[in-house]
Amino acid sequence: MVDLPRYRILLTEASSNSAREVLTVLGRHGHEVDVMDSGGFSLTALSRWVRRRHPSPRFAADPLRYLDALRDVLTKGAYDVLLPTHEQLVALSRYRDEFTELTRLAVPDFAAVRTVQDKAAASRLLDELGLPQPDTALVTDEHGLLGQRLPAYVKLPVATSSRGVWFAETVDQLGRIATLPAIKDTFSAGGTVLVQQPVSGPLLMVQALFDHGGLAGIHTCVRKREGVQGSASAKESLLLPDVQEHLAKLGATLHWHGPLSADAILDETTGQVRYIDLNPRLVEPVNAELAGAGLVHRWLAVSCGEPTEPLPSPQPGIRTHTLLTAILRHAEVGRGRGAILRELLDATTRRGWYSGSTEELLPIRSDPATALPVGAITACLLVAPRLWHRLAPTGTPAHALTPQGWHQLTEIPEPN
Repeated sequence: MVDLPRYRILLTEASSNSAREVLTVLGRHGHEVDVMDSGGFSLTALSRWVRRRHPSPRFAADPLRYLDALRDVLTKGAYDVLLPTHEQLVALSRYRDEFTELTRLAVPDFAAVRTVQDKAAASRLLDELGLPQPDTALVTDEHGLLGQRLPAYVKLPVATSSRGVWFAETVDQLGRIATLPAIKDTFSAGGTVLVQQPVSGPLLMVQALFDHGGLAGIHTCVRKREGVQGSASAKESLLLPDVQEHLAKLGATLHWHGPLSADAILDETTGQVRYIDLNPRLVEPVNAELAGAGLVHRWLAVSCGEPTEPLPSPQPGIRTHTLLTAILRHAEVGRGRGAILRELLDATTRRGWYSGSTEELLPIRSDPATALPVGAITACLLVAPRLWHRLAPTGTPAHALTPQGWHQLTEIPEPN
């Protein structure tokens, strides 16, 4: 890659795992990083790489108020680049012309974002392009939902961080899902709910970067161990040429500009990759960085209009882990104190998965203060494992786009 200067960078939020990992990559490369911070618990809070925090409203509560605060920060500050680390990209795309006048920024056209953000529209697009996905039904009323084959996943058209997704194995479970306010509200508003058949196989996480429709970076890793709330507590990089071909086709069709990620299942029966979700953002890029994909560096280059070199061949077999999500997972599923202590011992002695693996979320050696949240959370869980749901909240994160926020962005008049 072409060497880039030391930039002054603003991250759109401070609380997601993706923001923490983008911060790690930027900090290690010597960039100056500030963050928009809506308060609450944040894994970036003690990082030596955050220079300044700008208080902001919760994006989840009111995207337009959040944009007002962001606009004010960009107007008063001299930032070289704005990196939307979560679904702030959706709102920024809605006002792309305005914000690209304030700083350098890579976001796609809002029409493309609408297609990706709406799970029903994304499913239709995958079908049109011939890209594999699980057996999927799009239903528009309760009768259609109750008639679906089980087991199945039921998904709201707009959902994030595994919220708005339910799994039904029995008719009774499906019936309870059909009565949920979010499902009923979707149907009453004329919306569409996805119903997908489960596929057996490991979860793949694909991160891609596009420069006006051209593929400018890509990385694939597999979830080797499940973390809290369906996250990955261990990953391993791998090379799948079909995935690169699929994402290139998708990005070109959407004329996508900026980051785009996908979740998929590697069907253990057929060996085929089946896409289950698209996300308009870059998800947890440290495994990609260690494997040589250089996605954050390329993201900066695309944002600044700089050329990117030909795609590298990321190294397969790069193992990374997130100790915190592994510890929380033990508490979540009720494994108790013994499992938490064994996990800590394995991590400390580099046994099991931790042999040859690198911590990706909280890099204690290079950012020492990150040891404090791990220690504090672990201590709380050892005292009372049931506290996991307070330490890994099940509600909507401050950085996420809610269905109400999506409605706000799609119902306002087009900006001049």
